[in-house]
Amino acid sequence: MEEKNIFTKEFQDVNCQTISDEIKNNGFFSFENAMTEEFIDNITNDVKKTGLSLNTNNVGGVYYTHGNQFFLTHMLAVSKSFFNCCTGKKVLDICTDYFGEKFRLKTFRYYENIGGQNMQWHTDNRYYFGDTESGTNTSSPGLIFLAYMADVNDGEFQYVRGSHKWSLENKFNDYPPGYIEEKYPKDIVGFKKPRGTIVVYSTYGVHRAKPTTDKNFVRKSILFRVDKDIEFSEPILVRTEYLKTLDEKIKLYLGFGRQTGQETYPNTNLETLPINKRVFNEISRWLLGRLANKFPGFIRKRLRKALKA
Repeated sequence: MEEKNIFTKEFQDVNCQTISDEIKNNGFFSFENAMTEEFIDNITNDVKKTGLSLNTNNVGGVYYTHGNQFFLTHMLAVSKSFFNCCTGKKVLDICTDYFGEKFRLKTFRYYENIGGQNMQWHTDNRYYFGDTESGTNTSSPGLIFLAYMADVNDGEFQYVRGSHKWSLENKFNDYPPGYIEEKYPKDIVGFKKPRGTIVVYSTYGVHRAKPTTDKNFVRKSILFRVDKDIEFSEPILVRTEYLKTLDEKIKLYLGFGRQTGQETYPNTNLETLPINKRVFNEISRWLLGRLANKFPGFIRKRLRKALKA
């Protein structure tokens, strides 16, 4: 997939220094209609095809009930469109302007925020090494690229303008309820935006997904993080057929030959698996399929036909 099929011409025409300068000033840069419809459809189809990981001997999605979220973490192993997006010239040029010549991809995922969540304000300048649930703070500058895969009219991404300039004064990443609303109410910026919108923001900045009580709400997004620090990242699973070139810059960016060190986020298991409609349907199909084996042949055929419908 060529870059013109990932980013719209309008976004490609934005000067990378303009993007970098706005992030340095406000903490973020946003642009509507940045991703093409073809790219969004490809991501949606790749996620659907990959599915949920339930005893699947392959990469699959997981649920994380702590944040009421769905994650497909290893997008570089299942989506050529995602791979081409986060290794493409536009992204690398933005990072070069912001960081200089050396930087490394740290996280790479599709995720869904599901209605009923109550995410606290936090910063992302931390690494997860497995020894603490809250992560380890880092002063290394980083950028997160967040793009909406569906229209967002509720539960939107929120960012505290200018917070990337003062958050490092604190020795913590998570902010207690009411703290931001009391001290920085005029600096809170919300991103109720259409699908295809991209937000690029500093990991130093304080942000969250706005709490929502709408149980039917789902915010679908892709996200990847790039840091100036090149020593650590989450483990990368990449489908090698996506790699058309492998120069030294891409090797460093993807961490070839370097340690990972960080844990894959989030840390999920059966305890974080909710009994929602999707999970219930998957388990019901499996259970009914096993029970069908106990019936005579003609009944089994009918049951299997019904399960496939």
